[in-house]
Amino acid sequence: MPSIFKKEVEMKANSKLQKKTQITIFLIIGIVMVMVAVSLILVARYASKKVSKQETVDVKEASFDVQPVKNFVTECLSVTSKNGLKLLGQQGGYLFRSQGGLLVDYPGTDEGIFFIKNDNSKVIYDILKPRFPVREYMPSIPSYPWKTFPYTDESKAAETFQGKSAFGFNNFPPINSSFGQNSMQQQLISYTENNIDKCLDFSIFENQGISVIKGKKEVNVGINENDVVFRMRYDMVIENLVSGEKTSLNDFLVRHKVRLGKLHNFISNLIESDIGDIKFNILNNTISSFDVELKKDAHNNDDLIIITDKDSSLDNQPYKYYFARKNRNPALFYLAPEEISLPALDEEGEFTIVTKETLLGPQELIALDSDEDLITSESFSITPEPPVTLLFPSINFKVSVTDNEVEDYQIIKVLRESS
Repeated sequence: MPSIFKKEVEMKANSKLQKKTQITIFLIIGIVMVMVAVSLILVARYASKKVSKQETVDVKEASFDVQPVKNFVTECLSVTSKNGLKLLGQQGGYLFRSQGGLLVDYPGTDEGIFFIKNDNSKVIYDILKPRFPVREYMPSIPSYPWKTFPYTDESKAAETFQGKSAFGFNNFPPINSSFGQNSMQQQLISYTENNIDKCLDFSIFENQGISVIKGKKEVNVGINENDVVFRMRYDMVIENLVSGEKTSLNDFLVRHKVRLGKLHNFISNLIESDIGDIKFNILNNTISSFDVELKKDAHNNDDLIIITDKDSSLDNQPYKYYFARKNRNPALFYLAPEEISLPALDEEGEFTIVTKETLLGPQELIALDSDEDLITSESFSITPEPPVTLLFPSINFKVSVTDNEVEDYQIIKVLRESS
């Protein structure tokens, strides 16, 4: 019995020893596998770092080596955007498609319709004649600007000289796309994107063993009150042709001290006042930092307006904005009554003579002009010219005023009473 018991004890001991041995072996295998895995990861990282080091310059080294390229691209962006801002100011806020902008190119025969020439620039009309009826205001003669101008009705008891868009059409471009088409922002973006590559000649770097490969580009423009910011993302790969090292550039930014936001607001208010108040004089400027100059009759009777912002500068020169103003009709004061009945014969039995006093009574001929054109007594006429014998059942007299190019008029009808 003792012998049998002893064998069982030995067998159990051996079994426990085997299990411990197996566990130890598994632990060793596990540790070895972890070490192998870690080794593989380290080797892979080292290999990747080595390859990366061959293909890409170290950040510090790259920032130093590519700085001349970055400076060159930034300078190109500065020159291109500056040219865009200058053209925008010289052309009434518009850039033509042939220049890289958005506005259709007008042929020379369209001068006086869409633009006027100033030196070598086509200056767009930012103020045009009224185009569409706006509430009670009418663009057509003789109803312009409203039938009883400047009186509120035929009683002539009250008068006003203001009416929103009653005296012109605002063609001033919006500041950004959220306010309408052909915005200044979108035009500057289009111009810069279409012209930047004309400046980016990288051959000077190729001679130094540097290659530049261009990818996608996108320009954003921020028009602020006190400056205009051009931010360009242009994907570029820079390669050192000697070492084979590569790096990339993409973000470029320039800022111009042009107060386009403030200038836009000033001009917008100026135009709205000019087309909404016939007594407004466009030279009346209460903001000292903006100078307003008027060139009368720059093309026929159309005017050129020049706004100079003394607190904005490009190339050390004050920023200037030019726009054209279409000559608009003068507005004749309403005459009443519009219809007069007279006997066929006067007290002496002679045919009735219609005189100027017959037509007007105590009323004077008065008119105002939106473009500050001078209105004198010689600006008025009556057709047919009194005195006129009332030989027909009715005669229409046209009372008109002109600025020597366009006119406003009213018809006064004289009826011959039946015998």
